Amino acid sequence: MKTQPFFDKEYLKKAALWVTVSVLALGIVAYLSYHLASGFRKDLKTAFARRTTLQSTVTADGYIFRDETPILSDSSGAGTLYSALEDGEKVRYDDKVAEIYSGFSADAGKKLAMIDRQISLLENCRTLSLKIGDTGTVDGAILGTLTDIRRSTESGDLTRDSAYFGDLFLKMKKRSVLTGEITDFDARIAELEAEKESLRSSLGVLTATVTSPVSGYYYSGCDGYEELFSAKNIDALSPSSLSALLEKEPSSTAGTAGKVVTSHKWYLACPVSRGEASKISAAGSHLTVTLQNNAETPLEMEVYSVQVTSSDALVVFLCDEVKEGFDFTRSQSVTIVTGETTGFKVPVSAVRVIDGVEGVYIIDEIKVGFRRIDVIEEAGGFYLCREVNEEQEAAKETETGEAQSGDADLVEPEREETVGIPWLRQNDLIVTGGTGLSEGMTQLPPKK
Repeated sequence: MKTQPFFDKEYLKKAALWVTVSVLALGIVAYLSYHLASGFRKDLKTAFARRTTLQSTVTADGYIFRDETPILSDSSGAGTLYSALEDGEKVRYDDKVAEIYSGFSADAGKKLAMIDRQISLLENCRTLSLKIGDTGTVDGAILGTLTDIRRSTESGDLTRDSAYFGDLFLKMKKRSVLTGEITDFDARIAELEAEKESLRSSLGVLTATVTSPVSGYYYSGCDGYEELFSAKNIDALSPSSLSALLEKEPSSTAGTAGKVVTSHKWYLACPVSRGEASKISAAGSHLTVTLQNNAETPLEMEVYSVQVTSSDALVVFLCDEVKEGFDFTRSQSVTIVTGETTGFKVPVSAVRVIDGVEGVYIIDEIKVGFRRIDVIEEAGGFYLCREVNEEQEAAKETETGEAQSGDADLVEPEREETVGIPWLRQNDLIVTGGTGLSEGMTQLPPKK
């Protein structure tokens, strides 16, 4: 009987060949990596190609026009005005909006308003349908307020800090209710009512109760420009008439106890140069506008009118939003976003021209590659380069030189020297600076 060998020689031969090939492959990769890396200087810098959106903006002074009715009161100015409402809160005709006390205190009115808000919050919490421990929504609101505080601090705008901190305090109280830390609503409300009465008694006697003369949105302050900057004047407004309005003295605010805005629609008039006006879309279009005192609240506003004269221009925006806590200070600097462009942000120092083709070097695994770019615009030491997707690239390689319908956003038709050179792609590792790159290390795609 023929005996089988203890070892399978054919298997051993195949295994040895596989091991040898693997070792050789690893050796080649290590050799190439070593010599490629040795050619790079230590100052080589790279960055990934990332999509970036750049905004084109126009900055101008803005003036707010609204339908505003001052609230007149003979007792205002003779003591402390205590408003029980938040600015922007809706009121009906003859609703109580404020009380006036004979004594004077700079902070008492604000403290009383804060106590009223806490009482209102606790009364609402009595009927909360949320379960104990379900704090996701209020946690998000707390984070949003903290973000607003950080932004206002970084921008140096501290005008709304007291409102932010008051809002944060109330949201923290609501969280305490949801986590079960506050369960006895009646006791806490009674405590706040006692504090409120103590504060009121320190202000003397109640001299007047202020009611709303019309329905609308209540605001606790007047600036004297309510009639001059009325929405009824907006259709007759021009660059010259706006300048004339700005020269006029405001009315006295004595005897007023706030005002009521009777319409949710309001206007923003922005004097601009002729060149800036040309960048703004025609009437009826919508643009994003940010007012300086409300940097965290950009608004989508309709272009109401664009007037251009021989020397200047005026753009008027219409908005139908009245956001809680929005600062309607009459005059504010505004930023108008006139357009957005998306592409790859590439440092100017990274761009090279190889055989007449503009592009950048990239690190492609263990070799240096070259990628084409199409520059849209330059700003701040960077180029913004158009992203050409695979469908566009395939379409361009079949073009004969004439633009096809619907392809107006493509780059220029292919030239012979560019065919076969890939476009820069998302996440390509761009060589942005350094020395040590040589033609021998650069793998350029062959020309077709």
